[in-house]
This record gives sequence, C-alpha cells and structure tokens, in this order.
Amino acid sequence: MLNERQRLLELALESLENKKKSIEEEISSITRELRGNRGKTTSVANAAQPVDKSRAGKKRSRFSKKERIRRSQRMKAYWENWRKGKNRQK
Repeated sequence: MLNERQRLLELALESLENKKKSIEEEISSITRELRGNRGKTTSVANAAQPVDKSRAGKKRSRFSKKERIRRSQRMKAYWENWRKGKNRQK
C-alpha cells in the first residue's frame, strides 16, 4: 500500500516536472520573441530622435542631494565617534 502511494506520487511529480519544463521553454521562447520585436521597434522609432548619451547607463538616485548630504554628515559623525571609542578601549 505504501509503495503504491509512493510510486503514484513519484509519477505525479515526474509529470508535473515535465509540464513545468515545457512551460518554462514556452516562456523563454515568448520572451526571446518579445525582446527581438522590442529591439526592432525601438530602433526604428528612435532612429529619427537623437540619443542623449549623458544619461545612458546612469541610474536615477534614490535620494535627493539634500538627503545624501545629511546622511553623509551623519555617517561621518558616527564613524568619528566609533574611532574615539576604539582609542579609549586601548
């Protein structure tokens, strides 16, 4: 009884893994097709427009300039206090 149930579960698992593999192949095929089409569409659309290379490859900052300065000052103070504390322990 236990062996039959175990065998049944193994067969079900094998079947599901095969379905999963076929679905993943289909997804990758569709993804490749979409990427290929997107590349053609954007290159044709952007051909007439000049490309701004100064922004190419740059990510938008998560924080404003004020916030970056504030964080920088806070961390400098933190590390300064940490170093002072380390000197006292010696």
